[in-house]
Amino acid sequence: MTVDDLGSPPSSPSEPSPHPEEVISSPPPEQAERRIRPKAFQAQSLWPVAILAMGVILGGVIWRGYQSLSQQPAETVTAETAEPQNRLPVRVVEAKVGLAQKWIFDDGMVWPIQQQILNFEAEGHIEFVMTVNGQVLKAGDFVTQGQLLATIDSRKQRSAIATAEADLEVSIQQRNQADAQRIQAQASVEQAKSDLGLSQAELRRFQGLYDDGVVSESDRDVYANQVVQSEVALKRAEQDVQAAEDGIRSANASVEASRSRLFEAEIALEDTQLVAPVDGVIASINIREGEDWRSQRYDSSSIQSTLETAPIVIVNPQSVEVELELPASEAREIRPGQQAHVVLEEEISNAQAVGDSTGLLPLAQRRGTLANVFAVSPIQTVDRGTQVVLRNFRAVRNLRIGGRVYVWIEVAANPNALMVPFGALLPRDQEVFIFVVDEVNGVVERRSVQPGIESLNGVEIVQGLEPGELVVSEGINLLVDGAPVEVVAREED
Repeated sequence: MTVDDLGSPPSSPSEPSPHPEEVISSPPPEQAERRIRPKAFQAQSLWPVAILAMGVILGGVIWRGYQSLSQQPAETVTAETAEPQNRLPVRVVEAKVGLAQKWIFDDGMVWPIQQQILNFEAEGHIEFVMTVNGQVLKAGDFVTQGQLLATIDSRKQRSAIATAEADLEVSIQQRNQADAQRIQAQASVEQAKSDLGLSQAELRRFQGLYDDGVVSESDRDVYANQVVQSEVALKRAEQDVQAAEDGIRSANASVEASRSRLFEAEIALEDTQLVAPVDGVIASINIREGEDWRSQRYDSSSIQSTLETAPIVIVNPQSVEVELELPASEAREIRPGQQAHVVLEEEISNAQAVGDSTGLLPLAQRRGTLANVFAVSPIQTVDRGTQVVLRNFRAVRNLRIGGRVYVWIEVAANPNALMVPFGALLPRDQEVFIFVVDEVNGVVERRSVQPGIESLNGVEIVQGLEPGELVVSEGINLLVDGAPVEVVAREED
């Protein structure tokens, strides 16, 4: 078998080989290897190419089929969804008529309108402090007029009172004696006048008898001497009366002096006592039984220091005021008579502690008390603020003298205001705009509006909006006039 025969197709098995021995015999190994290697290389290089070509053809057919199947649905989906994808989602709220209130908020201090400061005018050891129901006197206890609240050591003052009382008694006795002497002297005057009258009558009678020659001159002179003696006795008695009256005046002066000394001694005793001058409530007490009191402890330089250092302060709990200091910009809106809600600092602190920081005004309205602006100071404070005073509290409740409170003052109100939320306003170039939704056409209209009262629940719109119109409350920063929108939520009040 030749080399050319190797490349020819094999003979049919039905045809017998004319040389059987040649077919059976094999060439040498080296020659056989050289003949077979080209054929194997030729077979391996054709199959990958064929497989790759078939894959490319098959992929092209599948891609053409996929495009033909998906072309029509894709165009339909795009056409159906193109318009909604261009609309901006917005939240809207209906403009409604309601109450608009503007509030000014600040904190203040509670002070008494009138207070009774009880202070020892003497120094010494505190011997007594009143108890109420077995408990030591404390702030908040009610006291009545005339009650003895506290005393310090008063032995010296009581001794001075005893001495003054004794001196007064002696002075009164001396005056009584002088008065008795005057009465006796006046009686002597009357007796001397009577004796003088009788002597003068006898002298006249004997003078007639002497003129008639009945009696001698010596007899007449006897009665004349009696008249002179009676006149001297009368003068002496009148001098005794004058002396008695002088004694009475001196005794009266001594009595008054003794009474003054007694009064001073009693005042000195009162200086060691603290007595309730009126019915009221203990605002503060800064003494304890067994302590030593020194006047240097008392500092009256301010209301707060007075409350903290005075022995006892009594106030009328129904007569208090709240003082607060506002910035001048806010104080310009404050007028006497405006209503205010006042609530204790503890109430607000407790609400904030549990995370409630948005319902503070309703809390003040519910837990606080109403008051009115009483005065607005025309003079700025050292901090360039304005002092405002509240009075006329409807109910004092738990307001404590010297306590801190929070205050909401209503400076403007309109019960028929057209309200929108704060998020609906768009300030631009010194103007304020809102976006009103046209539900029929699905677009928004940008309008210039005039805002009014800024309330806690929204803003009053004075001009540019009608009740019932839908206003965009969220998403206004992405809107322009005529922009297509989709209402995704409608907020309710």
